[in-house]
Amino acid sequence: TNNISKMMATRSKMSTKRKFVADGVFYAELNELLTRELAEDGYAGVEVRTTPHRTEIIIRATKTQNVLGEKGQRIRELTSAVQKRFDFADGAVELYAERVQN
Repeated sequence: TNNISKMMATRSKMSTKRKFVADGVFYAELNELLTRELAEDGYAGVEVRTTPHRTEIIIRATKTQNVLGEKGQRIRELTSAVQKRFDFADGAVELYAERVQN
Protein backbone atom coordinates (compact mmCIF):
# COMPACT_ATOMS: atom_id res chain seq x y z
CA THR A 1 0.00 0.00 0.00
CA ASN A 2 2.92 2.34 0.61
CA ASN A 3 3.86 2.24 -3.06
CA ILE A 4 0.30 3.06 -4.12
CA SER A 5 0.07 6.07 -1.81
CA LYS A 6 3.46 7.28 -3.10
CA MET A 7 2.17 6.95 -6.66
CA MET A 8 -1.01 8.84 -5.77
CA ALA A 9 0.98 11.63 -4.12
CA THR A 10 3.22 11.92 -7.18
CA ARG A 11 0.20 11.95 -9.48
CA SER A 12 -1.56 14.74 -7.55
CA LYS A 13 1.67 16.73 -7.49
CA MET A 14 1.89 16.33 -11.26
CA SER A 15 -1.71 17.35 -11.84
CA THR A 16 -1.20 20.41 -9.61
CA LYS A 17 1.86 21.31 -11.64
CA ARG A 18 -0.01 20.70 -14.88
CA LYS A 19 -2.88 22.87 -13.65
CA PHE A 20 -0.48 25.72 -12.85
CA VAL A 21 1.00 25.45 -16.33
CA ALA A 22 -2.47 25.32 -17.92
CA ASP A 23 -3.58 28.34 -15.85
CA GLY A 24 -0.43 30.20 -16.91
CA VAL A 25 -1.00 29.42 -20.58
CA PHE A 26 -4.67 30.45 -20.29
CA TYR A 27 -3.66 33.73 -18.62
CA ALA A 28 -0.99 34.46 -21.25
CA GLU A 29 -3.32 33.77 -24.17
CA LEU A 30 -6.18 35.71 -22.59
CA ASN A 31 -3.87 38.66 -21.91
CA GLU A 32 -2.64 38.55 -25.51
CA LEU A 33 -6.19 38.46 -26.90
CA LEU A 34 -7.28 41.40 -24.72
CA THR A 35 -4.11 43.38 -25.48
CA ARG A 36 -4.92 43.07 -29.18
CA GLU A 37 -8.65 43.78 -28.78
CA LEU A 38 -8.38 46.68 -26.33
CA ALA A 39 -5.17 48.44 -27.40
CA GLU A 40 -7.02 51.74 -27.95
CA ASP A 41 -8.97 51.53 -24.71
CA GLY A 42 -6.09 51.83 -22.27
CA TYR A 43 -5.91 48.11 -21.51
CA ALA A 44 -3.83 47.72 -18.36
CA GLY A 45 -4.11 44.05 -17.47
CA VAL A 46 -6.44 41.28 -16.45
CA GLU A 47 -7.25 39.33 -13.31
CA VAL A 48 -8.77 35.86 -13.39
CA ARG A 49 -10.84 34.69 -10.42
CA THR A 50 -12.11 31.13 -10.39
CA THR A 51 -15.13 30.20 -8.31
CA PRO A 52 -16.69 26.70 -8.30
CA HIS A 53 -19.50 27.88 -10.60
CA ARG A 54 -17.83 30.33 -12.95
CA THR A 55 -14.64 32.03 -14.02
CA GLU A 56 -14.61 35.79 -13.50
CA ILE A 57 -12.34 37.87 -15.70
CA ILE A 58 -11.69 41.41 -14.56
CA ILE A 59 -10.37 43.65 -17.32
CA ARG A 60 -8.42 46.67 -16.09
CA ALA A 61 -8.46 49.65 -18.43
CA THR A 62 -8.42 53.43 -18.39
CA LYS A 63 -11.41 53.74 -20.73
CA THR A 64 -13.92 51.33 -19.20
CA GLN A 65 -16.78 52.96 -21.13
CA ASN A 66 -15.17 51.79 -24.39
CA VAL A 67 -14.60 48.31 -22.99
CA LEU A 68 -18.28 48.06 -22.01
CA GLY A 69 -19.51 49.63 -25.22
CA GLU A 70 -22.94 50.97 -26.12
CA LYS A 71 -25.45 49.31 -23.73
CA GLY A 72 -22.83 46.72 -22.77
CA GLN A 73 -22.57 45.44 -26.34
CA ARG A 74 -18.77 45.28 -26.46
CA ILE A 75 -18.30 43.44 -23.16
CA ARG A 76 -20.89 40.89 -24.35
CA GLU A 77 -18.95 40.44 -27.61
CA LEU A 78 -15.71 40.03 -25.65
CA THR A 79 -17.40 37.52 -23.33
CA SER A 80 -18.60 35.55 -26.33
CA ALA A 81 -15.13 35.65 -27.94
CA VAL A 82 -13.45 34.44 -24.75
CA GLN A 83 -16.12 31.75 -24.30
CA LYS A 84 -15.59 30.40 -27.83
CA ARG A 85 -11.80 30.73 -27.84
CA PHE A 86 -11.30 28.92 -24.52
CA ASP A 87 -14.22 26.52 -24.76
CA PHE A 88 -16.23 27.71 -21.76
CA ALA A 89 -19.79 26.44 -21.29
CA ASP A 90 -22.62 28.97 -21.56
CA GLY A 91 -22.63 31.22 -18.48
CA ALA A 92 -19.39 29.71 -17.14
CA VAL A 93 -17.36 32.85 -17.79
CA GLU A 94 -18.13 36.44 -16.89
CA LEU A 95 -16.20 39.57 -17.86
CA TYR A 96 -16.05 42.78 -15.82
CA ALA A 97 -14.36 46.09 -16.49
CA GLU A 98 -12.48 47.98 -13.80
CA ARG A 99 -11.15 51.49 -14.26
CA VAL A 100 -7.50 52.25 -13.56
CA GLN A 101 -5.92 55.70 -13.43
CA ASN A 102 -3.62 56.44 -16.35
